[in-house]
Amino acid sequence: MNPLHSCPRHLFSVGILLGVLGAVSAVTAVAVEGPSTPAVAGESSTASAVPARCPLKPSSAIPSGDAWAFSETGPPSTPHPGITSSYTHGRGTWTGGRGGGTICSEDSAPARPSHNLVLTVSGSARISPGITRLGRLGTGLVLNMTVAASDDQACPAGTRGTVTMFASYYQGHHDSVRLHFTSACAGYDYTFLGSALYALIAKDGHQVNSA
Repeated sequence: MNPLHSCPRHLFSVGILLGVLGAVSAVTAVAVEGPSTPAVAGESSTASAVPARCPLKPSSAIPSGDAWAFSETGPPSTPHPGITSSYTHGRGTWTGGRGGGTICSEDSAPARPSHNLVLTVSGSARISPGITRLGRLGTGLVLNMTVAASDDQACPAGTRGTVTMFASYYQGHHDSVRLHFTSACAGYDYTFLGSALYALIAKDGHQVNSA
């Protein structure tokens, strides 16, 4: 039996995921809009640069076509000393081998102001259905991204990177999302795992079993 129809895992999680994205993005006024300013000698790289706002709008609709989305409401799974809370979320498309969309990230730490990034997804997209990660069968997706806005002077706008997603098949979710940047933003090389992460890689609201 085709696992696409044998289990509604992604149809179910799409609604939950987009509901979470919509609800949280409606109440978080993320301070990121426009490029960061260059660092000034003697100025702390943790100082706020240009105020801005995350452009993601609330949505509870199940996306049509080739879609991706994720929501993480906890700090990274990889070690990042000082970060006490984090909200990272995004959504977009992977149609015809090309990716599109937006990712927003907000980190908080007691010893400094919150840091916020807005990432634009564009360029090639590599889809890998039927792979095994974390001991689970699912679909992988690699997308290219660029820092569109930042209030962290140590991570300037224009920095490039990739986001690697894995969405597991069937009931439950054992997903992963990895953000990787070139050296300027290496401090934001985060890996997210665990029950607080919901990832979606879908075709017309269903899990992807073939490219």
